[in-house]
Parts: sequence; C-alpha cells; structure tokens
Amino acid sequence: MAESKAEENVIANSMKQDKRLRKALNTWDLYFLSLGGIIGSGWLFAAAASAGTTGPAATLSWLIGGILVLFIALVYAELGSMIPRTGAISRYGHYSHGGVAGLFFGWTYFLSAVSVPTIEAEAVITYASSYIPSLAYSAPNPLNPSATVTLLSGLGIVLAAILIIGFFGLNYAGVKLMGKTNTGMTWWKLIIPTVTIIMLGFLVFHSSNFTNPALGGFLPTGNTSLIFEAVSTDGIVFSFLGFRQALDYGGEAKTPQRSIPIATVFSVLTGILVYVLLQVVFIGAVNPSDLANAGGWFGLVANHPTAYAKAVSAAPFAFLAKSSGILALVILTYILYADAYVSPAGTLNVYAGTSTRTLFGLAENGYFPAALSRVSKKTRVPIIPIIVSVIIGLIFLAPFPSWYALVGLITGATAFTYIVGGSALMVFRREADELKRPFKLPYAKVLAPIAFIGATLIVYWSGWPTVGILSIGIFLGIAVYLVMLATKKVVNVFTKENIKAGYWVPLYILVLDALSYLGEADYGGTNTFPYPYDFIIVILVAIIFYLLSVHSGYKTEEISDIIESGTQYIQEEEETTSGGAK
Repeated sequence: MAESKAEENVIANSMKQDKRLRKALNTWDLYFLSLGGIIGSGWLFAAAASAGTTGPAATLSWLIGGILVLFIALVYAELGSMIPRTGAISRYGHYSHGGVAGLFFGWTYFLSAVSVPTIEAEAVITYASSYIPSLAYSAPNPLNPSATVTLLSGLGIVLAAILIIGFFGLNYAGVKLMGKTNTGMTWWKLIIPTVTIIMLGFLVFHSSNFTNPALGGFLPTGNTSLIFEAVSTDGIVFSFLGFRQALDYGGEAKTPQRSIPIATVFSVLTGILVYVLLQVVFIGAVNPSDLANAGGWFGLVANHPTAYAKAVSAAPFAFLAKSSGILALVILTYILYADAYVSPAGTLNVYAGTSTRTLFGLAENGYFPAALSRVSKKTRVPIIPIIVSVIIGLIFLAPFPSWYALVGLITGATAFTYIVGGSALMVFRREADELKRPFKLPYAKVLAPIAFIGATLIVYWSGWPTVGILSIGIFLGIAVYLVMLATKKVVNVFTKENIKAGYWVPLYILVLDALSYLGEADYGGTNTFPYPYDFIIVILVAIIFYLLSVHSGYKTEEISDIIESGTQYIQEEEETTSGGAK
C-alpha cells in the first residue's frame, strides 16, 4: 500500500520528535502520575455529590464505576506496553482505524484532558470559598438550570486562572522535574485521605445511616437508575480517569514495557480501595439529626438551596470534621483545608502535562500543524502545545465556572475516547500479531467488548443535554480541522480507506445523542426508553458498533511502519556535549 508524500513526512517527523523526548520516568513515577491523576478533586467533592444523588447506595456507584474503569484500563495496559508513545490515547485510534476515527477520538480526548486543569483549579478555589465567601456563590447549573450549584465569582475565576498558568509553567520546566514534584505531592494525597478514613471511621461513624428508615434507607428513592447516574454525573468515573497518565507519558518512560501495565492497573486498584472507603466513612460521618433537618440525603449538595447544603458542597469532609466538635477532627479540618490545595493542584500539575502531550500526539498524527509537535532541545518538552493548552483551559473557565457543572462533561468526553480501546486491541491482535506484547490481556475476546460497552454506558449515564453539548464540542473540533485542511497545513484524513474504517465513529456519536435524548428521565431524557429498557437498548447498540468497529479496522501505514522498522520502543536520541539533541 503506497504512502502519500504527506503521510511519509508525518511518520518521519513523528519518529524524530518521539526520539527527542527525554526517557526519564521509572515505574514509580508512572504509578504516581496515574495515582496523582486519580486522587484529586474527586475525593474532596464526589463523595458528597454521589451521596446527595443515591444516599448510602453511592458505595455501589463507586464499585460499579471502578470496575468499569478497571476493564478499560486492562485493555489499555496491553496497548501501552505494546506501543508506548507520548500522547498515546490520542494516537491508538489512528493506528487501528486510520485518520477519520483517530481525528474524532483524538480531538475529544484533548477536550477532556485540557479541561481537567480547569476543574482542578475550580476545586481549589471552591474549597477556599468555605472561609472566603467572596470567591463563590450559588446559582443555577449552566448545564441544568433546574439545579443550583456553587459557581466561582469574578475574583475566584481570576485566582483559578493564575493556578492554571502556574502549573503549565511547571510543566515547561521539564518532565523530570514535573514527575518528581508529582511523586512528592501524590504521597501527600494518598496519606491524607487514609488518615481521614481512619479518623472519621473511628470517631464519628453512625452505622445506622446506611439503613435508617427516617432517612430513606439504603437507597432513599428506591430508583436504582440513580446508582448509575451518579457514576457519570457526580464525579465517580471522573475520579478514576487519571489512570491514563501512565499511558500518555509512556513515550518518556525508561522501561515502558514493564512500567506501563503495572502503573495503569495498580493505580486503578488503589483508587477503588481508597474511594470506596472514603464514601463509606462520609456516609457514616454525617450527623443523622442534621441530615434529617436538611431533608435527608438529597439535602446534602448544592442543588438544595439551604445553608447546610451550601456548607457541605463547598467543603464536604472538612465540614463534617469541623462540625463534629471533636478536637482531633477539628485539627484534621485544617489539614483538609491544606489538602484542598495540594490534591487538586497535584492533579492540575499532571493534567497540564497530559493535555500538552495529547496535543503533541494529535500533531504527530498529522491532524494539526507539525509546529505543535516540536520538542524543545533545552527542556525536551513540546512548547507550543503548552501555550495552546493554557489558552483553551482558560476558555473553559467562562462557561463552566463550577466543579459540579464541568465534571459530567469531562467524564462523558473521556469515556467516549475510551470506547476505541477494546476495538483497537482486537484489531491489533488480528492485523499486527507479530508485535511484541510484554503484557497480553487474558480473555481479551470477552474483556475487550466489555470495555467498549462499559465506556458507552458511562457516556450515556452522563445524561442529556451533557451528551449533546459534548457532541457539539466534538464536531466543532472537526470544523477547526477542516479550516486547517483548507490551508494545507495538515494531512487530509478523508481518504476512501480512512472513511471506510472510521465512518462508524461520527455515526455512533449521533446515535448516542439520540439514545441520550430518548432515554431515562432521571438522565435528562424524554423517558421514551425508561429504565431498565434503556440499558438493554444501549448495550445492544454498543455490541453492534463494537462488531462494526472491529471489522472496519485495518493495518494502517503507521502500524506497517512500526512492524517493518522495528520501532515499537523508541529510544531517546543521544545528546551532544553541548546538551542539545543530535
């Protein structure tokens, strides 16, 4: 199969830039990058948000979300160890299904990654608003005007913007400094939730909260669909999405074949353990009489305009610790206020690098001008993507100045990009069986479609109009690409072969829009397909599209080049004595 001159240039430039990246991260660095992405603002807010949706049944939501993400992570563990690349997740769809599919998935992944620094900065300022009230106020949710959430004020937005700029600056200093900084911050982020679990569990645990009839029992409404809604809209899956960091920094790992699978899988397992226990102690730590006066579990979060709801939603764990009146927990309150800076800031630090590397990967694929993939000879990081990511991250602050408003959109966007993982795995098993697989996923024929279906369900649970807004953002990205294509600055992905391999992606987006709009009323739909029939329909549709996607994948030029040149694992280019790259 003949390559076009443009495709040859893209592949050659990609190899050149990948070689320039510094291979400085070990297994622990990658593990802490993923764990640092997992333990961020989610632990500060998601337990209260999910308890406000489902009550004590939120513990099941965390288990469901964690297990679904684990299936997805297992799929990517094989992909990451097989073809480690910086910005990997934005590149695998391109490798398995060509340019059309790669463009859709890559752009969506960039949207999800570049918005995370924004939401983490919002988390820091939202927690600070619990003792500096001028930083935030209560107002209708931009994505759901019928609900009230905590929004940042003008001053809050300015402070959040400063945080975003500062941590992108840290990434500019180089991956080694960023990685070591993150390792220290993640140790802190792991220790503080653990201390919180122990202290709340032993000092203020009301076990009756899980079954108290006056509070509605284990599932207050009896509506099990809310358990699944919480998975997407209350920050549960969002909290686990950080596992991708080990993959996106894979091209900068010393031993990616071994390090990526270990870091990816064990970060998710650690996250499941920590978050389930946090949810359990949060439910047990709520004062039953305060909860009853607030109207039960649904009075916990800011969609109920009471002083109690506002206090809990601004600083959930800190509020519970302080209101207990127990000296040890009052001391813990101040530690939690400090952690409200460290945990989100640490995740902001990680995702500042992730969004940069995602844009780098998109440029490597030829979707954006080659200038976006140029690596600094001095710091060995891509510079222009850092600048672009800062600008787009700041833009997200204006329409979504709230952690609670932005979390569902990020979850849906990221889950959509994970859809291609299971399909890509089986395409590579068929078309590139000769590639080495340091980690080979057992029972892949079963787990790959489960990962595809699981990611689809997470998108669906994001609800309407979030899914519709996400679709608009995706197609706007395609419009930007078409403008660049008209200037001949990028490779034309709309070839007959790429369209044949990737037609199902835009079609699937439109089908998910329709399913979301017609689905369960609790998810914002018209209830044309009520629960549980909507689940059955979504799963059946996902199976159909999984089969279509596996059938349509092919041996792309990039995979052929990797096989022929033997460049599964790209070595760092040697430096000259002056410190530059040869």
